[in-house]
Amino acid sequence: NYLMRRALINAIRVPVCARAGSTGNTELAKIGDREWVGYGFNGQPNYVDRPDFPLPAIRFREDTPDIKALREKEKGDWRKLTLEEKKTLYRASFCQTFAEFQAP
Repeated sequence: NYLMRRALINAIRVPVCARAGSTGNTELAKIGDREWVGYGFNGQPNYVDRPDFPLPAIRFREDTPDIKALREKEKGDWRKLTLEEKKTLYRASFCQTFAEFQAP
């Protein structure tokens, strides 16, 4: 199941330079080297924490060498990741947890 999900995610990822649409160089310059991982809530390369659509189009942080190494390790058995590594990967993709951005 896990391998099939990862294969599906990797199959639908399209490099930013290959995407069609009206997204110009201005928007791409704003995101820097952050990975575009989905459509987002409006199809634009932006990051927003939304409870109604919790899947931002781009990752929250740019990849550092440490994050890249963790992403490679993530492709293997998740039981080999420490809790701290899992939290680091989460924070590289998301700014806040649901509890944090829904708190009053």
